[in-house]
Amino acid sequence: MSDIDLDRRRWVMKELFGMKTAPPEREFEVFTKAVLICAKGDGVLAPEERTWIAGLAACYNTKNSEYEMAKTYQGDDELLQLIAKIPAINNSGRRAVIYIAIKACAADGEYHPDERASVHKLAKYLGIEEDEVTQIEEICTEEAKIREKRIAALFPEGIPY
Repeated sequence: MSDIDLDRRRWVMKELFGMKTAPPEREFEVFTKAVLICAKGDGVLAPEERTWIAGLAACYNTKNSEYEMAKTYQGDDELLQLIAKIPAINNSGRRAVIYIAIKACAADGEYHPDERASVHKLAKYLGIEEDEVTQIEEICTEEAKIREKRIAALFPEGIPY
């Protein structure tokens, strides 16, 4: 892995999760597919949702095959059958998967009730309690509001690019 790839992964993990090192790349493809399936929970995988997920894949992973998969995968697999193919997720990573799924689902400006149902289905399979998922959803909502506030403060005349 090149220095730039490693730095990219470290920066994303530090910025998103406060991690000092990047976790191993194992099962990244399955998790990306699971997030895409959740984002398609409303029946449509919006371009903004796919772009958000592909962007994360580009930043996190150095394998072009997984980035390309994020750009082309249709999200038609059954969520629980897909997740069942991988070993159990450790306790510390389960909630991060839910966070990423919620962020991806809302990337088109709407966290549709059917997408929410897909996220809750995934959370249940991962052993995450409803109140924990609700807390993560609230954090994502707060972050979206802060992001809008930050953008408005930085670019009061409108976003230049």
